Amino acid sequence: MGRPINKDKIGYGSGRIAVTRHFFTGGAEATTAAHIVRQAGNGKYVVRLDSNATGTFLPRTDSNDEVLTLVNKAGTGGGEALAAGEFTIDAVGSDSTTYQVTKLRNRSVQLEAGGTEVNAIYNIGYDASAREISGHPNANLSVALPGQA
Repeated sequence: MGRPINKDKIGYGSGRIAVTRHFFTGGAEATTAAHIVRQAGNGKYVVRLDSNATGTFLPRTDSNDEVLTLVNKAGTGGGEALAAGEFTIDAVGSDSTTYQVTKLRNRSVQLEAGGTEVNAIYNIGYDASAREISGHPNANLSVALPGQA
């Protein structure tokens, strides 16, 4: 599974990663506010609607929680619909391009850019370019991940 995502970046609350689109089993593709509760495996995360949260990781479980797979599918304009059990996170690069996050890591993310996988450092809600990219040898771009309000 590699290095798990930092717990300060997931859960419910301001300044934590927001899910862009999701498709819960038995539902339909939606953009309603949702967040990652915990990592469940390589590319798999327990996702919860913000409306079912009462605190950062509370309740510990919710009957509507579901393990979803992070996928690389462009939304509006890209025309790639999600299948049940999938979700996406869009990131905005320091070059103002919207990228699809394909892997979340502790300090960086992997993105799809025109068919090529690239690594990037990130901040939540704002561009990470203020951080030193040279300190992250595998990153050649900085991005802003969507943040919860």
